[in-house]
Amino acid sequence: MDFKAFDLIVEKLTPALLAQEFEAPTPYEVENGKAMVFLSGNLAYGVFYDVKTKRFDLKSTTMEEGKDPKWRSLSTFMYDPEEDTTSDAESIANDFLETVEGPKRVELVRQNKKRTKKDDGTLNADPQFLFNRLMGVFPELREEMAEERIHYGRIRFFTFAKEKIAPKVENLALHYADSEPFEKMCTVLNDMYANADMDARSIITMAILNGIDDQAFANIKEKLSEDLGKVYKFGRGFRGKKVKPEKKKKSKKVVARSLNEMK
Repeated sequence: MDFKAFDLIVEKLTPALLAQEFEAPTPYEVENGKAMVFLSGNLAYGVFYDVKTKRFDLKSTTMEEGKDPKWRSLSTFMYDPEEDTTSDAESIANDFLETVEGPKRVELVRQNKKRTKKDDGTLNADPQFLFNRLMGVFPELREEMAEERIHYGRIRFFTFAKEKIAPKVENLALHYADSEPFEKMCTVLNDMYANADMDARSIITMAILNGIDDQAFANIKEKLSEDLGKVYKFGRGFRGKKVKPEKKKKSKKVVARSLNEMK
């Protein structure tokens, strides 16, 4: 069987789940079809396709040592590769993406991965700490953050990084790639990614690095740490693309509970 639709769905989910500190997808053995699993601690998401029922499932479970996982379906779609199109597969991918990026699911992952201290007793870096470190490269951030707090009552971390920090990073990478500030900026990004919480990591990858143009990124790419470079290569391909276009054929969605009850 051709699993192009399956691969498309997994490819679309990968950057979003890597940003939430899930590991890269790995094959998962199933009897009738194909499955890939994303793991973060003991929490897992799985994309399953059953060739007999012609059904895609996005599932989740909590892994327990010595026990078979009890998968719970979060979203289900029928998909017949002989009749349905790439657009149908993209619609399924977007629905699955919307599910894993929903506030309740993100909070569940956050609670599952929540760590107050690392093994050495130091705290993980949050977005504010990341911005404070970047002030050593871009001193004007101090005043811009103060204006942000005055105007909005808080710092909108992701938006602020995309609108204020990414252009500064791009300019430095484009015009001063041989400078000491450029080296310092790259060191900050690598160090912060290695010691950051989920929010700060997402800001580094999806707001800052995805917010710069190709030439600037090419200059930075050689300076990225192995961990940051490995994770970010999945996200760069989605720069400038709509990851949640209008969904199609909503009538084809199947309520998981109803399907389970019919078994």
